[in-house]
Amino acid sequence: MIIGVLVPAALRGIVGGVLLAFVRALGETMAVLMVAGNVVQTPSSLFDPVRVLTANIALEMAYATDNHRAALFASGLLLMILVFCIAWVASRLSRGEVNGYD
Repeated sequence: MIIGVLVPAALRGIVGGVLLAFVRALGETMAVLMVAGNVVQTPSSLFDPVRVLTANIALEMAYATDNHRAALFASGLLLMILVFCIAWVASRLSRGEVNGYD
């Protein structure tokens, strides 16, 4: 009964909640900065330390000038567009407007 009735009825809400949680995690700065290692490098494995985009913007904005500052603003704009798109999809999923659900 749970798999046949309850999960299909709640699936849109579950998927919408997961997408909104992903957007929330994408916007985190300092918690992810501490966990990810804060190293500016291209990782070669899943367990290598990295610096996430939000932390990079927060840490480098204080001394950025000219093109560096413009690149940080472009990174912030890219992040904002990505978060907006994911939130929009989650909103449509939770209302049932995707894949023919009405």
